[in-house]
Amino acid sequence: MGLDCQTMIGVIYNCPNLSECLDNSPLNRREAIRLYFLNQGIKPEDIKINVPSPVENNPFDDSYSESSTFTYNLESETRDRIIFGAPVEWQYSIGGAQRFDNLTIEKLEQLISQSFANPLDAQNFSPTITELLEFAQRQANKGFEFVFEGYVISPQRRDYRVSIDGLVYRGTYSTELIFDFQEFVGEPDEINLEPNYLRAWWD
Repeated sequence: MGLDCQTMIGVIYNCPNLSECLDNSPLNRREAIRLYFLNQGIKPEDIKINVPSPVENNPFDDSYSESSTFTYNLESETRDRIIFGAPVEWQYSIGGAQRFDNLTIEKLEQLISQSFANPLDAQNFSPTITELLEFAQRQANKGFEFVFEGYVISPQRRDYRVSIDGLVYRGTYSTELIFDFQEFVGEPDEINLEPNYLRAWWD
């Protein structure tokens, strides 16, 4: 059954999910989300939609520089085994960047603890790695298991790093989780709010 978009976010269109409602709304995303939650019975004072500050970050641009001093662990084979289960053959990798998805909380914790990931790093408008991890940990304590998307940079490049640019949940969820998720991610470059699937991605 389609959603009542007119009631939710001010557009006459029966959408199959909230993501499509937002795409079809004449309102800006922030106002559309606010109206959606108001129609869900959420009190106005409880609705907080934050937008983090941008820091330019591109996996194919080696001019990337960090805002704080961080010394990366250069044992790239160990890093790649944590993420991919095997070393990456970087000589065959176009651009020196390799994407990953389904990175678990435990693996991200391991990357941070071994200094393969800078906890203060952020993908442009995204929350920091620490903020993404802490959000996922809070939700895991409620029974909702999120995973992470992102990319790693070749040890041959001067901007060697791990970047997290996506947050994904698969499974049934409550209205509370939608609210928590939307409040946390703010205005990502891509967002999916579908039955059994939540995703935010930052370019």
